[in-house]
Amino acid sequence: MGKSFRLMQIRGIPVEIHISWLLIFLLFSISLAQSFFPLMVEGLSASVYWTAGIITTLLIFASVLTHELGHSFIAINEGIPIKKITLFVFGGIAQMEAEPSSPKSEFKVTAAGPLTSLAIALFTGALYYTAMAPGQITGEAVFFVARVNLIMAVFNLIPAFPLDGGRLFRSIVWFFSKNILKATRIAVILGSVFSFIAMGLGIVIIFYQENIFGIWLIFLGWMLYQAGQSSYSQLVFKETFSGMKVSEVMSTNLETISPDATLEELADSFLHFKYGAFPVVYGSTTHGLVTLQNMKEVPREKWAFTTVAHILTPLKDTMVIRPNRDAADVMLKMATQDVGRALVMDESGELVGLLSRTDMMRFIQMHMILGEE
Repeated sequence: MGKSFRLMQIRGIPVEIHISWLLIFLLFSISLAQSFFPLMVEGLSASVYWTAGIITTLLIFASVLTHELGHSFIAINEGIPIKKITLFVFGGIAQMEAEPSSPKSEFKVTAAGPLTSLAIALFTGALYYTAMAPGQITGEAVFFVARVNLIMAVFNLIPAFPLDGGRLFRSIVWFFSKNILKATRIAVILGSVFSFIAMGLGIVIIFYQENIFGIWLIFLGWMLYQAGQSSYSQLVFKETFSGMKVSEVMSTNLETISPDATLEELADSFLHFKYGAFPVVYGSTTHGLVTLQNMKEVPREKWAFTTVAHILTPLKDTMVIRPNRDAADVMLKMATQDVGRALVMDESGELVGLLSRTDMMRFIQMHMILGEE
């Protein structure tokens, strides 16, 4: 997710805070300290309002963390490792290292989050009504936490993938269709409908009510749409390459270039073979990778006496993978790091292939046209 820092570790699960969390923490604290608490409880000092605002905001984010821990603990019980939990501007996310293996497993893992939020809402609500005096700042803080958790539970049940409600919907479709890809496609379509409704409602609110809240609805709808499309794309990749090794997808008919070749010779190779990159090899030694982008950085008048060795991306800065690696894992790693191609080398260091995102996209296209089998 980028720009996150480690906060703590709970039962072996790293908990991180994204930089965007600081923005929402500030906005929440200001809103509570300057608007909500002075309106609900009059006559207190500014320091009391600010203390209550900051503590209440921390309790809200503790609730978000507990929601994600609810997902995480059930996932671990289902044999799904959790990479980390990240708190960010819109709440939090528990990053699972694998998808649930069955619709029943996904239903249990997903339902744990809203149920956790509902349990917090019921507990804090009961605490307010049984042990708190109305009109006191402590009671108003507790009741605010109860309401936010109730809203969190209900909001997450909206069937807009990848919200919890969308995942619950997918698990049900998956159970009856026996096809996770089909179930995800249906859930993403439904989620897209909700996303466009939210964006449309936001536009109406901005132009007809002149309320800035509409901007948040547009942004939220767009984020949900993008998240749904991204989740579906990742699943297509995983399903397409499920059980496949890099050796089954990589290009083996390699054209290489010597590090001693001039850029004029390199230009001729680019024009002749129409590739976007060449492994740089001398004898049995692989030196790295050279791309068109590397070449563009050198003025044309210097091509005749500049060699490939001067512009190549060295092996230490090039992604190198083994042919027996899982193709889906490698694809996700390349996408995450925005790497267009990787050299495939065996344990002895011999170059055996080249894997590019173009190769994988071509394979996915063939897979979708010809069918799963």
